[in-house]
Amino acid sequence: MGTWLRHFAFVVFTLAALGGCGEGYRVEPAILNVIGITDESKDQLLTVVSRFLKQEGFEDLGRDSAMISLIKQGPMPEKAGLLAKLNRERTFLNEASHLRIVWADYSNGELPTGAWSLRYTPSSSRFIETSIIEERPGGFSPNGQHFYGRFLSNLREQYGTSVLVVKEPPPTDEAEYRRVTVVNTIAIIVWCSIALLVPLLLTGSLSVHFLRKLPFSNMTRRIIFVLVNSWLVAPLPFPAAWIMVIPAPNLFAFPWTNLDYYHRVAPYAAVSFPCTLVVCAAVSLFLFKRPSEGERGQA
Repeated sequence: MGTWLRHFAFVVFTLAALGGCGEGYRVEPAILNVIGITDESKDQLLTVVSRFLKQEGFEDLGRDSAMISLIKQGPMPEKAGLLAKLNRERTFLNEASHLRIVWADYSNGELPTGAWSLRYTPSSSRFIETSIIEERPGGFSPNGQHFYGRFLSNLREQYGTSVLVVKEPPPTDEAEYRRVTVVNTIAIIVWCSIALLVPLLLTGSLSVHFLRKLPFSNMTRRIIFVLVNSWLVAPLPFPAAWIMVIPAPNLFAFPWTNLDYYHRVAPYAAVSFPCTLVVCAAVSLFLFKRPSEGERGQA
């Protein structure tokens, strides 16, 4: 048993080291400005943008009220600048296309300074900034490029030369996209394997200990083992920092959270639970090989 545990520990630490090798990437937005904005034209522009984005399948998320409320409650450096940034921004999201539009209102003529200052010099003191962000490595995809073209054309039909291109979308780099995607897919698989196997060693050992004491057939024991452990150890995403999410066993969520969490992670759960079920079923075949006492008596 000691040798087996040493081998298991070696595998876990090796996987942990590999799991930390995920590839980071920078998402560069395309930026448009609409200049010469007044309070009245600002509302008209928002109506035009909202209507177009709704037709393109975007959801209007509005301001990040939850983050604004959280920041107001606690001490934080540069608090005023961050609150001003969040209050001027409005977000539109198309999850299927991984596209995010951030509308930023600078129509009052006040430009931010310090950490939240603009990275470019605007052509007007009163303008609306629209950032188009595609959340993928390797620049904009062909679909992202096409959307940007449609969005820009729609704005120019309404506002003509008042629409300025501050920054073009980054060109498509399929080689970079494939490289980063492959590396990060491997890292995710490794981390999910750790999140599954480590708790399974604990819950599985306890399950075997108690199930072998019960007068059940091996088939019944396997079914109980698979159902219980699949529910407890299935890896799900958990926030570890402001922008970092790590996989961890469902044991960390159940029963400490509510159904809203499972609703938000449904796409992950739809893959994680079936995969975990298969792993636990395979493990149960090795753990319950010998016939139970009842089965030997019947024989």
